Amino acid sequence: MEHLVGQATLSREQLLAHAGLLVEYSRARGNWLDMDDGHGELQAVLDLVGGFGACLLGHNHPELQAVLQGCLQAQKPFLAQGSLRRQAGELKQALASYLLQHTGQDYSINLLSTGTEAVEAAIKHAGLAYCKRLTRLGDALAANVRALQTRVERGSATIDEDFLRDCERQLGREPLSNLDELLSALAAHNQQALDTEPFIASFEYAFHGKTLGALAVTWNRDARLPFIRNNPNAVFITDPSRFLDAVSKRMVSYYEFEFEPLRLTERRHSGLTALIYEPVQGEGGVVELDEQRAALLHELRQRHPEVAIIADEIQCGLGRTGRPVESQARGLPNDYLCFSKSLGGGLTKVSALAVRSADYHPEFGLLHTSTFAEDDLSSAVARRTLEIIQRDGIAARCEAIGHAFLEGLQVLQRRWPKVLKAVRGRGCMLGIELADFSQHPSAVLSSLSEEKLLGIVCAGYLLHEHRVRILPSMGRRGVLRIQPSAYLQADEMQLALQALNQLCERLQHADVAGLVAYLAGGPRPTPGPDAPRHAAKPEAFEHDDGKAVERIGFIAHLIDANSIRQWDPALAGFDDEQLDEMRQQVQPVLTPRIVARRRVRSALGREVELLLYGVLMDSQAIDTDMRFNKSEIVRRQVRSAYRQARLDGCSLVGFGGYTSIVTANCTEFDEEHPAVTTGNALTVASSIASMRAAAQRRGIALADARIAIVGAAGNIGHVHATLLASECAALSLVGRPGSRSRLRVVAEDVAGELLRRAAQGSADREAGALIQRARTIGRGLSPQQLCERLLDEQLLCLLESTQDCRDADIVICASNSPAPILDARCFAADKPVLICDLAMPGDVDKASVRQAQHLTLIRGGVVDLPMAPDFSLPGMLLDPGQVYACAGETLLLGLAGVRIDFSKGPIRAEQVREIEALARLHGFALGRDKTTDGF
Repeated sequence: MEHLVGQATLSREQLLAHAGLLVEYSRARGNWLDMDDGHGELQAVLDLVGGFGACLLGHNHPELQAVLQGCLQAQKPFLAQGSLRRQAGELKQALASYLLQHTGQDYSINLLSTGTEAVEAAIKHAGLAYCKRLTRLGDALAANVRALQTRVERGSATIDEDFLRDCERQLGREPLSNLDELLSALAAHNQQALDTEPFIASFEYAFHGKTLGALAVTWNRDARLPFIRNNPNAVFITDPSRFLDAVSKRMVSYYEFEFEPLRLTERRHSGLTALIYEPVQGEGGVVELDEQRAALLHELRQRHPEVAIIADEIQCGLGRTGRPVESQARGLPNDYLCFSKSLGGGLTKVSALAVRSADYHPEFGLLHTSTFAEDDLSSAVARRTLEIIQRDGIAARCEAIGHAFLEGLQVLQRRWPKVLKAVRGRGCMLGIELADFSQHPSAVLSSLSEEKLLGIVCAGYLLHEHRVRILPSMGRRGVLRIQPSAYLQADEMQLALQALNQLCERLQHADVAGLVAYLAGGPRPTPGPDAPRHAAKPEAFEHDDGKAVERIGFIAHLIDANSIRQWDPALAGFDDEQLDEMRQQVQPVLTPRIVARRRVRSALGREVELLLYGVLMDSQAIDTDMRFNKSEIVRRQVRSAYRQARLDGCSLVGFGGYTSIVTANCTEFDEEHPAVTTGNALTVASSIASMRAAAQRRGIALADARIAIVGAAGNIGHVHATLLASECAALSLVGRPGSRSRLRVVAEDVAGELLRRAAQGSADREAGALIQRARTIGRGLSPQQLCERLLDEQLLCLLESTQDCRDADIVICASNSPAPILDARCFAADKPVLICDLAMPGDVDKASVRQAQHLTLIRGGVVDLPMAPDFSLPGMLLDPGQVYACAGETLLLGLAGVRIDFSKGPIRAEQVREIEALARLHGFALGRDKTTDGF
C-alpha cells in the first residue's frame, strides 16, 4: 500500500484492519467465501478478488481437490530433488504444448514456486544471455586484434603515422607511437565499454513482484525505495516516444579493425538486457498496454533484436482476459513468458518461466533452482488445471463474462458519471476507477480521496453492507478490481452490479454516514430533516489580492466528538460511542492537511497568511496513543504536518493542544527552518488576563484569594504558579496521584520567584499574603527553605487530588486530560468560586457547574483580534474575532517578524511578559474569555 505514510507507514495488515477488511474467512467454494461476522455466525460473501487473479477456476475446484487428495493419499514425494520427477516433466510438456498451440512457437519451461520468482528467473536468464553476448563480443575483439597482428607480421598491413593519428583521435588517447601502444589503449577502451553496467526497463505503474530483482522494475515507490534507491540498473518508461533515444544515449562505443583498407571502426553496444511488460496491468489499475507502448515494443525488436522482451502474464495469462495468451493475441513480442497465479488452480503455489527455445540456455536450469519447485503435488494440480482450462474453454467463458460485466459497468458509469471516472479491462480482469473526490465539500470524502483511501473504504462498505468482496489496486488505489472466476453466474454478476450501484448512489449524494456506518460499529443513523450532508470545503483567501504574503503555519487537532461532527456534519447522527469506534479505525490513516487559510493584518499594518494544518485525531485518540503507543501515531502525524508546512514555505510553525505536548513542547524539532512555537507563553498571558478581568467582575480580590492550579506539574501550570504567586493569599498546586515530587519542584520555583520579586520592592499587584510573607521571613533563606516554611504554614500546598480544590477561591485548570476531571463537587459550596479552564478539550464538567449559581466558569487562553473582527478558524468554537492563544501566539510572532524558536521547552515568566507586550503593540486583546457554548 502506497502513500501512508511517508506516511513510517502502517503495515498492510493495519491498513486492511482500519478499513474493516481484515476479517476471517473460514470456508471457500466456487465464487463464495464464508466470513465470520464477529458474532459466531457465518456470512456468505461473493468473492470478486479471486486471489488477485489466482482463482480462475474458483475456490476449491472439486477436480483439483481430487488430484491434491490423490497425491497425498498415494504419498507422492514432495522433496525428491536430484531425481527423475515425472509430474514436473509432464507439466513442462503440457505447458509447452499449450503455448505451441496458441502461439505457434516452441518454448523451454522452467518451473518455480511464485510469480515474483518467475520474474526473477526471467531477469536472471536475460542477464545470462547478456553475459554470453559480452563473452562472444570479447572473444571476437581479441580475434580481431590477433588478425591485425598477423597481417602486420606478414607485411600485408602497415601501421603508419597517419593511421596512428586517426586512432588517437577516435580513442582520445595520445600519443600513440607504435602498435603496442595502440593495442594497449584499444584494450583499455574496449574493456571499459564491456564493463558498463547493464540495465533493464519496465513501464510506469508496473508491478512485477517484491523480491529485490522484481522490485527494481516495480513502479510503486513506497514498496521500492526502502530497499532499492537510485538504482541505475532499472529504468521506468514514462514517455515511450523518447525511450529508444534514451537507450541510444546510454549505448557505449567499442572499436575494432577493418582491413583493406586498414581502419579503426566504431561500433555501438547497448547495455539494455531486457524490457519487461504486462499486457494488462493489474496492480497498476487494470490498464491494457496502449498502442504507443505496443509500438515501442515492436520498434525495440527491430532496432535491438538482442534485447529480451519479457511478457509478464502472471495475473492476466492462461485465459483470464478471454485470450489464451494475451501478449500473443495482441501481436506483442514475447521472448519470455511468465505464468503463475491461475496455473496453480487456486490450490498450489507454482509458477513457470517460458523462454523461446531458440534463445534458451540449457545451463540455466543449474544456475537457477528452487527447493520447493517441481514437486509432484503442485505439478500434478497445475497439469490438471491446464487440462480444465482447455477442456472447459475457459478463455471463451471469460470473454463472455467480460462482455456482460463490462456492459453492466458501463450502464453504471452513464448513470453515475460524477462517481465513476472509467470502467475498463477485458474478460475476467476488470477495473472501476473512482472519480477524484479530493475537492468534494465533504471533509470525509475529500480526506479519504486525498489519502488514496477512498477505494479501500468503498471496498469495506461493499463487504460489510452487501457481502461483495472487491479490493482496490495497489498501484492505483482509486481503482476497484474485479477478478471473478470463469464460472461466475449471471445472478452473481447482478448481485455485484446492484451493490456497486448502491455504492455509487452513496458517493453521488455524499451519504457519508451510509458509507462509513460499518466502521462506526452500528447501523447507518437516520438523519433529521434539516441535517447537513457535509461541511463546506475550506474557502480560499479571504482577501486574496494576488500580493505575495509571508506564510506561517499552525498545527491543530480535533478536540472531541463534537469537533468530529463539526469537521463533517454528515456524521452528526452517530452517537459518541459510534464516533469513537470510527475514530479508532479512520484517524490513524489520515495525514494532516490544510483545512483553512487566513490573512491577518496587525494594528501596525503588517500582514501574514496563516495556514491551518489539521491533524485528524481527537484528544481521546491522542491520549490513547500516548499511553499505549508512546505517541507513535500522533508524533508521526505532527512531523508530517511540520514537513508539509516547510514545503509550503512557512517561516514559522505553531503547535496547538497535544501537538506540542507529544513533541516535548517542540524540543524534538531542531531544524533551523521553519521556527517553532508552542503558543504556551501567550496562553498563560491571556489566561491570567481573563482570570483577572473575571475576578474583578465577580468581586473576588486576588490579594485575598487562594488560587488552586490543576495540572501545576505541567509546563503551563508551572508558569501560572510562578506568575500568580505574588498576587494571591495562598497557592495550591494540584497534580495527579504520584506527582508530588514534580509538584515540589514547582513549589521551589515559586519560592524562588517570590524571593526575587520581594527583593525588587512592592507593586500594586504584589499585595498578596504570599509575597508579604516572603518579604517578612525570606531574608537569608534559600528557595528550598522558604518553600518548607510556606508549606508548613499552608500558604503553599501540594495536592494530589482534585477533590482538594474546595478551599480555593480561584481555580486554574491546565491539565492535559482528554476528558473532564472536575465537577461541581470539587469546588467550595459556600462561597463564590471562579474557574478558569484553559485545558483542551476541558477539565471541567460544564453541565454540573452550570447548575451551581456560586460557580463561574470561563474559558481561558482566548485572544481577541480587534483588527480582524470576523476572523474564525474551523474547529475553534469561538466568537468571531477570537482565537485560541496557542494559535494567537503564532499569528503574533508572524506579524512581529519573529523567526526564531519562541515558546519551546519550559516557558519562563520573562517570555510571558514579552509576548504580552507584543500583543498590546499589535492590537491583540487578552482580557476577554470565550462566551460561545456557555463559557
